[in-house]
Amino acid sequence: MTVRVAALPPMPAAQSLVLTDTALTGVSTATDCDTAGCATPPAGELQVGAADGHLWATHLKANLSALPPGARVTSAKLALTRSDCTTQCVPQKPGVYELSAAWTPAQSGKELLTAAGSDAYVLDTALPEIDFGILVQSWADRNTNEGMALTAPGTETAAKYHSGAATDAGKRPRLTIEYLPPTAPGAVNDVVPTAGDSGLLATWNPPMDGGTNGEITYVAKAEKSDGTVVATSEGAVPRAVFTGLDNAVSYRVAVTAKNAVGSGPVSRSALVQGSAVAGGPERYKDYVQAYLSARNKVTTGVSLTAEDAAAESPHADVFRELLGVQEDPVVGTREALATQSQAHIGASSALADTTVLNGTAGRVLVRSTVLQTVTTRVNGIDEVTENPGYRRFVFNIVAGAAKLESEADDIESGQTLSTTAAAGSQVAATPADAPSVPTGVETIALGADGFPLPGEPEAGVRTAAYVNGSGTASWALGHAYDKPEFWGNDCANFVSKSLYYGGGMKMRDWAYFQDRAWWKKNTWTSWKKNSYTWSAAQNLFVHMFNYRQPGYVNRSYNLRPGDILFFQYRGDRVYNHTAVVRGIQGGTVKIAQHGYAPLSTLPEILARNEGKIVAVAALRPRSR
Repeated sequence: MTVRVAALPPMPAAQSLVLTDTALTGVSTATDCDTAGCATPPAGELQVGAADGHLWATHLKANLSALPPGARVTSAKLALTRSDCTTQCVPQKPGVYELSAAWTPAQSGKELLTAAGSDAYVLDTALPEIDFGILVQSWADRNTNEGMALTAPGTETAAKYHSGAATDAGKRPRLTIEYLPPTAPGAVNDVVPTAGDSGLLATWNPPMDGGTNGEITYVAKAEKSDGTVVATSEGAVPRAVFTGLDNAVSYRVAVTAKNAVGSGPVSRSALVQGSAVAGGPERYKDYVQAYLSARNKVTTGVSLTAEDAAAESPHADVFRELLGVQEDPVVGTREALATQSQAHIGASSALADTTVLNGTAGRVLVRSTVLQTVTTRVNGIDEVTENPGYRRFVFNIVAGAAKLESEADDIESGQTLSTTAAAGSQVAATPADAPSVPTGVETIALGADGFPLPGEPEAGVRTAAYVNGSGTASWALGHAYDKPEFWGNDCANFVSKSLYYGGGMKMRDWAYFQDRAWWKKNTWTSWKKNSYTWSAAQNLFVHMFNYRQPGYVNRSYNLRPGDILFFQYRGDRVYNHTAVVRGIQGGTVKIAQHGYAPLSTLPEILARNEGKIVAVAALRPRSR
């Protein structure tokens, strides 16, 4: 595949916000003191490092109330003016730590270090070169800001700076924030309509400029050639289905992106016209529904074999062959789960937003949203989960008879690269020298049957520090059904957000391709630009393993909510899927993920991928 990436258009003009005086408070404290006030810095000065027989750290806190909601921070630079030298000052390289808890000057310096933790935002970088933009954006995103601590390693001689009390206002600390003011989004790109029988399906790519740091939704309208609007659809997914249209009339789709600020310009597709499929669209919907219902019977054991399930349907001849191909994995999953005190006792499939269209070479395509609802009994307790997905079913028509030929993911089957400069953001290229799974960590012990070895939880298993495991698990459970930001490859992004928003794990600033970096950043384009470690399972594992000093868990019965699982598939040298442990029920590990099923269990994943998963690693993140 060849992808030609055009240059991005110029970034919109940024604005500056300078925080100083009361908008940027700073105070120094002796970190070797157990009580507040045991040492007082010189009046009008901030100190970082060893001076006057003490080790000093400085706490700075910015008031971001003047930053417009939804603003996208492009950079932030901190300026501290030295008071201990005037020329040829060697820039200090302070450690920068985001506070996890509130701290005030009424508390001791040791309490400041406790609130700051040991998880540095950046280390060993000259102060003028540090970009605090990601940190500022983080404070705005989470609406939590306890400030930051500047420290110096060991007994390094202190650098002294003018404080906010300096007589010369130009020497007072200041934080200069560059940001893009929130605007309405730009135009969506590449609106592609696909006409069906009495309906059409439209897809498009997000606008290059999302306008704000918030969510984008879309308003899509089906129009006649004269501009008459016949139907409207609104949602967060770049996809819309319109039904009840006239095959004798041409239609186009007009799409507008909108955010909290307002609506962007309209983008229109070409005109398309539907055509009737032989026998009518309802016929093929019935075939798909009958096929899914038959498979559900095999899944739950209502029918022991695919042939048993097909024989009970009046449309058996349509899907018998395809269902038969699926018998071994479906029955294998069912029987394997039974050995783990787990069973799917109920399953149903519902079709929504369905279009039926004539394909090429005598084929008919059904493109539909399928809501799969499954009731799973785990150790005697039932849980109902839903798995919505976009599916594509292809029928081969021979002498008027329909045969269901294939079922596939409709997003992956029909994805079209943008014709704009955003195409490069839709393609992930793997270098020939792709890294292998790191050594030095024991994976979850699996038995000869492919499932985790049974056992009782052990006392004293390594615990996490500074990362809230229960918060990680709760966020993952509550957001498992959120719209994916990266279609088809959102697992690591979901886990990172669980750790960040739920667990409070702190971002780390460094280049986006470095393993020690870990950050989420919304650029001025609507395509997300995160560090590799935020959005790829292998990179996230390497980051956590090398830079978060995690505990690892090699027995599934020792897993706890908030632990992170990484899966390696046969033939792959890397971990290419990750999930969050959301709970333990009677020894069964329950997970949340962005993948095949948002809520699942570890045995169900292993059973469904029988023989394909060769290793499962579990990390419990903690800070250095």
